[in-house]
Amino acid sequence: MAEAASGPFEGLYGSFAGAAWADWLFMAGLLGIGLAFLLGIGMRIAAASGALMLVLVWTAVLPPPNNPFMDDHLVMALAMAALALVDAGDTAGLGGWWSRLSPVRRVPALR
Repeated sequence: MAEAASGPFEGLYGSFAGAAWADWLFMAGLLGIGLAFLLGIGMRIAAASGALMLVLVWTAVLPPPNNPFMDDHLVMALAMAALALVDAGDTAGLGGWWSRLSPVRRVPALR
């Protein structure tokens, strides 16, 4: 990341590039988002945090070398939001069971 970052956020990303805490936090976030999408539970939180993470990765190299609006990071962020909005976890995962749990019914954002 220290060599790859460029643009207006180069100093920000360069300041914590290679730090063990940043690597562990990034990988733990990826694991949580991946498990949520794989199992179909917590899709709304996973979509929001995954989209945020992808947009932050997109900002690491500004301006992007390709089309800035059709960048794969932005397309994947939109796909995550679409999967959460159509309740994809209910169809191909444990989302139906998850949505019937009482804590999830009380706090719909957990869905």
